[in-house]
Amino acid sequence: MAARRFAEAGPDAVRLDAIAEAADVARGTLYSHFRTKDDLLCAIVEPVLRLAVRKTAALGRLDARTGIDQMLRLYLELWHAYPDALRIAYKAQDMPLGDLGTLHRNFLKGVLRVFDRANQAGILRSGSPLLAGHVLRQVAVPLLELYASHPDGDGLFVEGLRALLLTEPRR
Repeated sequence: MAARRFAEAGPDAVRLDAIAEAADVARGTLYSHFRTKDDLLCAIVEPVLRLAVRKTAALGRLDARTGIDQMLRLYLELWHAYPDALRIAYKAQDMPLGDLGTLHRNFLKGVLRVFDRANQAGILRSGSPLLAGHVLRQVAVPLLELYASHPDGDGLFVEGLRALLLTEPRR
C-alpha cells in the first residue's frame, strides 16, 4: 500500500502519517520500523535493486546484442514483479536513498558494462555507454508505464529501446 502511494504521487507528496492512517496502523508502530520516509522508501526499493545488481553482474560477459536484450528483459521482469518499486526508483532517482548508494552504483556498473560491450561491437547508437545509460534511465520506466495495458507491451518496450540504443535492428 505504501509502495503504491509513493509510486502514484511521488515520494515528496506522501507523508508517513498518511501511510500509517491508510494502513490503519498506529503512527508509533510505523515509526518504530521506519524512522523516516527515506527508510521506508529504501525498504521498498532495496530488494528490487539487489535483484537487479545480481542479474546485471553476468550480462557484461554476454555478446553485445544478447547482453542488451537480456538487460531489457530484466527491466520487464522487474516491472512485472515490482512495478511500484520501479516507479518509486524512477521518481526518486535524484533523491539520496540512504544506504542504497552502493547498490545503485553496482547496478550502474553492470549496465555500463553491457553498454561498453555494445559500443566495442560497434552497435551502440550513441557511441557512448554513459549516454546510453542516461537514455535508459530516463526512458525505461515511462515506456513500461505507457505500454503496460497494450497486448504486446513487452514486445513494444524491447523493440523501442533497441531502436533507441542500437544502430541496427535485431534480425
